[in-house]
Amino acid sequence: MPECIVIGGGVIGMMTARALHLAGMEVLLLERGPLGGESSWAGGGIISPLYPWRYQDSVNRFAQHSKRLYPDLVDSLQDESGVDCELLHSGLLVVDQDEQGAALAWANQWSENLQCIADRKTILSIEPVLADNIEQALWMPDIMQVRNPKIIKALKGSFERLQIAYREHTLVQDIIVQAGRVTGVRVADEILGADRVIVAGGAWSAGLIKAVQQVDVEPVKGQMVMFKGGPGMVKRIVLSEGHYIIPRSDGRVLAGSTLERVGFDKTTSGNALEALKATAVSLVPLLGSLPVERQWAGLRPGTENGVPYVCEVDEVAGLYLHAGHYRNGIVLGPASVQLMTELVLGKATFCDAAPYKVNALH
Repeated sequence: MPECIVIGGGVIGMMTARALHLAGMEVLLLERGPLGGESSWAGGGIISPLYPWRYQDSVNRFAQHSKRLYPDLVDSLQDESGVDCELLHSGLLVVDQDEQGAALAWANQWSENLQCIADRKTILSIEPVLADNIEQALWMPDIMQVRNPKIIKALKGSFERLQIAYREHTLVQDIIVQAGRVTGVRVADEILGADRVIVAGGAWSAGLIKAVQQVDVEPVKGQMVMFKGGPGMVKRIVLSEGHYIIPRSDGRVLAGSTLERVGFDKTTSGNALEALKATAVSLVPLLGSLPVERQWAGLRPGTENGVPYVCEVDEVAGLYLHAGHYRNGIVLGPASVQLMTELVLGKATFCDAAPYKVNALH
């Protein structure tokens, strides 16, 4: 019998299972589909919240800690799997016109390198292909990115190398609770016992845990498109009015994303395709000459203010919730996983855990 069952095989669940395994715990991960098959592979991989100054300190605390952890994490995953997660120091240009005051206050609070640029020549020295009408920007040179499908592939390889137990295409029907303590889960006609269960099911987490706890995690669809370009055509991540452009090392360029509250519908639309293309071309005109290679949608696990749940459920001993990272699963993942691992193992936590509890103000 495993000591801990992790429900959910996205980046949060996989990182959690790996961390607990490395700490010496026997873990079994259960995933309703293929590992990493939902929102984890579908995002942009920017290792920063979009407009971090709009978020609470609890989100920024995770984001800053994760940024410090990422270089060693991707090196370890490459050693274990042979997969390069493509950690790139792309930097981020924010070209919105009304963010300077809040951004500077945030940068001062968190000792972040942020520069206000007010001349076209300097902007073009950072990203030469920006549209002619962009004459000022906020430049954050230390922002990194990873390539989501590659980090999922690396985590899968790590599971194989470290022999972490998992089951794909395994739907958890019930979490079993007896006398106020979790004792396992039910899958199909089988009961799997464990003294600890972690719900890390992304947008599906609220449904998994609803019998014992009501939480405000809901699916929020995001559609994205990928342009097929050449290496170095676009160098920097660009953000404007909630939309972003992300250049990959092989020359592909992602443009995203929509925010749609339509339940568990993952269909793509022609309207979203045209809107994403138009916004991308308005920021980087050369994208208009490139073919769109792909369009897709993912379901983010949304909470009201983007603060994830990382906690033991008060009413059920041994039952943990690790969900609600919204747009920032990749961004917050390493820090969030560290906190969850410390809670499960009964260790002192690296930060105050109170803001991430179910009864905290989300």
